[in-house]
Amino acid sequence: MSLDKVVEDILHRGEERKREILKLGEKERDDTIFQAEKKVEEDRKKGLTRTDALIVQMEQQELSSAELESKKALLAAQRLVMEELKEQVLAELEAYPKDKRRKLYNQLAARAKKELGECYVYTNKDDKSLLSLTSGLSAGGQIDCRGGLVFESKDRSVRLDFRFESMVDEIWNKDMQEIFAKLFG
Repeated sequence: MSLDKVVEDILHRGEERKREILKLGEKERDDTIFQAEKKVEEDRKKGLTRTDALIVQMEQQELSSAELESKKALLAAQRLVMEELKEQVLAELEAYPKDKRRKLYNQLAARAKKELGECYVYTNKDDKSLLSLTSGLSAGGQIDCRGGLVFESKDRSVRLDFRFESMVDEIWNKDMQEIFAKLFG
């Protein structure tokens, strides 16, 4: 399964989660608006002597406030969906089958050797067995990450960070608007 397929599957699940959260957000909005309308009606009964302009102003203020609160709740729900989606992507990458991770790591090693020449490679303790130290690659030690590799030039002046967290962050930051639009557009 390619990384694109994993992301596509996760986006699909995120879409379903989004619908659930949006439904909940709409219910909260409706409840908030209902409570606001109820308060407006109570104010109308208590203040029959007030002018119509004052009642209209109060209604607008209450409804605007309710809409603002519902928008805040919806934005919080959307932010939660985005955070959950990002965590799902990382969890699925972390659970990626070992044979496919080994193949990915070999591709990353070839890329790093092309860019850096001889270099050190760092990995987490669980993935150490998946790494093939071919000519030009030296073990640099362990790093704390969920998966992926970090390469460092022999003179330690250049680092290539291919940790899963870094790669997801890069994609996330580059394509956040597109991901958001697919989920909530």
